Amino acid sequence: MKKIVSVALSLAFLAGLSQIAQAADDGAKKKKDGENRRAELLKKYDKNKDGKLDESERAAAREDRKKEKKGTKQELKKKQQESK
Repeated sequence: MKKIVSVALSLAFLAGLSQIAQAADDGAKKKKDGENRRAELLKKYDKNKDGKLDESERAAAREDRKKEKKGTKQELKKKQQESK
């Protein structure tokens, strides 16, 4: 009986450790994605090359994002109409 309890507790412990490791890996991935996105934004919109986006640069980024969203919505509508 003690062996069964010990094995069950060991398995539960190992399962918990694997979940913690996976969560840490997912967090690191998200951080890396965020850093990459920031670098892309700076490369594209940082016209004065000061390492940060000023108000006009942020406005340009927002405007482009709006255009992307609008284009995506139009593409989805077109695909929906074609599938009917």
